[in-house]
Formats: sequence, C-alpha cells, structure tokens
Amino acid sequence: MRMGLISERRRKKRAARMRRRLMTAAGALLLGALAMSPGLREKLSSLSWDVPAFSGGAQQTELTLPEREIFALQLAVFDSGERAASEARRLQDKGVRCIVWQRERMRIVSSVALSRDALDLDTAGGEEGYVIRTTLEEVPLRLSCGAAEMRDVQALMETPDSVLTRLLEGEETLEDILADVAGTAGQAAGSHPENMLYTQLAQSLVNWCTLMEKTMQETDERGARSYAAVTMCTLCRELRLALKHSSEA
Repeated sequence: MRMGLISERRRKKRAARMRRRLMTAAGALLLGALAMSPGLREKLSSLSWDVPAFSGGAQQTELTLPEREIFALQLAVFDSGERAASEARRLQDKGVRCIVWQRERMRIVSSVALSRDALDLDTAGGEEGYVIRTTLEEVPLRLSCGAAEMRDVQALMETPDSVLTRLLEGEETLEDILADVAGTAGQAAGSHPENMLYTQLAQSLVNWCTLMEKTMQETDERGARSYAAVTMCTLCRELRLALKHSSEA
C-alpha cells in the first residue's frame, strides 16, 4: 500500500512538472520571436475577465474578443515540447515556415484559414499534413483606465483579432497591414508601463512586425501572408490565455 502511495506521488510530481513546462508556452511564443505573459494556465472556466487597471482608471468599458472557428494545417503533433521544437527546427531548415501551438499537446502548424478549402497546402513544403479545427473562445473584458486613454487601450486589445481577420480575408496587402500594426503598437509601447499585460502585448506586436518585415524579404507575398496569419492566430490564442491568467494573478 505504501509503495502504491509513493508511486502515485511520483506520478503526480511528474504530471506537475509537465504542466509547468506547458505553462511556459507564452514565453516561447512564435518560436521565440514574440513574448507574452509567462506562466499561463491551461484551463480556467471564468466567463469574464478584468484587464488589470491602468493608472488613473476612472473610466470603464466592456469589449469582447469573439469566439472564432479556425482551420489549421497540422504537420506534426507531439507530447514532448523538446521533440516538437526539434521537428519545427528541421522543417524551418527545409524552408517550411511553421509554428508550435503549445497546450496539453504540441501541434506544429503552417497555415490557418476561415475554411478548410482556403488553407494554403503549399506551406507544408511537401510534408504530410492534416486539417484540424480549433476554436478561439469568446473572452468578455472589462477595461478600466483614464478617459483620454480609453480609445487607444481598446484599440490595442482588439488589434490581434482585427489583424487576423484582415489577413484571412485577403483584401489588403501585407505591407499595408504591417504599417497599421506598427503605428498602433509603436504608439502603445511604453505608454502604460504599470500594466504588464498591455506592455507585453504592444511589444509582441512590435516584434511581430519585425518578424514579418524579415519574412517579406525572404519570400513572396503569398508565403509571407500565410506565415503572418498563422503567427497572428497564435498571438490571438495566447492573448486569450494571458487575459484569463491576469484575473487570477
């Protein structure tokens, strides 16, 4: 009986170590190209979350990050973060632009779209791929900040979702989208250092722009746009988790 208890404790400790490793996913967001709030929790069931108040938070408003159904092209799936990272490096060395979606399992994806038929299968670079469907859950938010800052704060929080929509609808050039994001993120960066989540989101968008500018120099518009969409979709996922985490911090 005692041996059984010891084995169970060891199993729980191993599971806890795995959960801690998984919860560093945001720190490695976009394969190290972007940074979001570390220590995200995997599963929380709250229906509404507060963004930590900004200084002078005299005005309040509500907004909702909507539920979104996304199709993705999955190239591989692993239980081990190390194996997923190794395979992602192999694919990138081959010229496949991909990213690891880290949750309870590690999924390597190279394309996202609003429908199965719209996925860019060429992003797989000849590798075998599978179509998966994922849901970005709805997140109702309450914002509290000074009246003068409210419009800018709200705009930044909505930027990842709005940019993902623009990328997937394909009616604008990537260059035009980047110019808008760079302007929004550049203005926000450093404007509210007391709010870590806001600051990290602004920096993530700045880093995303830098990454996309480099990508545009290395590939054509179609390839760069596909990579822009899959990385921005990842940022939308991580932002939702970070907002959940902020309510319990």
